[in-house]
Amino acid sequence: MEPDGHALRSALYKRADVFRSLADAPASKPELVDRLSSSRSTVDRAIADLEDVDCVESCGGTYSLTATGRFALAEHDRYAAATRTVERAAPLLNELPDDASLPSAFLTGATVTVADPHAPSEAATASSELLERATAMRGLAPTVLKSDVFILNRALDREGLNVEVIAEPEVVEALSALSDTPVASLVSRNSFSLYRSAGPLPYALWLIETPEGDHAGITFRQTGDATGMVVNDSPAAVEWADAELTSRREAATPIDRPV
Repeated sequence: MEPDGHALRSALYKRADVFRSLADAPASKPELVDRLSSSRSTVDRAIADLEDVDCVESCGGTYSLTATGRFALAEHDRYAAATRTVERAAPLLNELPDDASLPSAFLTGATVTVADPHAPSEAATASSELLERATAMRGLAPTVLKSDVFILNRALDREGLNVEVIAEPEVVEALSALSDTPVASLVSRNSFSLYRSAGPLPYALWLIETPEGDHAGITFRQTGDATGMVVNDSPAAVEWADAELTSRREAATPIDRPV
């Protein structure tokens, strides 16, 4: 029978303390007993279980992780980080369309902010602070708020910032109706590029570049207010967001600036 990973997952879970101790440094069984304040019999069983799944090896009575053990631990930690984010972000993720999907690379190690119902604007603080020192911002706009127009127009008063927005067709049409906002000033700027998406957009994904590093994020909204945000600055998350935004832009239609 082909291995299905169950034995490896079980060993990772049951023998996590010994696994992590050996990840820190090789050790003999007596040293593991001292490190973990455990019994010799418990250490013996743990080593036997880890040997059964090829995760440890012995050299002169000193045990260390094999390559399999190191890879397994790294994947376990990645999975654990992703599921922690999913659990924290559950109220936000449930707002996504049924056909929307997010890769584990975006969720692993992300920072989750869920808005306080009494102070919903605080959920957008992270992106606002990043925008203040950004050199570039790209984003998807499945919805539009008047506040968005004011925020972007004010941010673009600062030299050195370029903004690219891919908006749903309905959002592009709605912009012209926001007569009490500086929308005309915004769309006429050379530092602002607007695109009409080829279809519905699953989320308000954005990528902000700053001198200190790049950050990918998704802003979640319901009935106009920000309900939360998921932000990740890991290279894998940024790479995914960059590829997603590039793909959406290539399929979109640029909107000409007014003359």
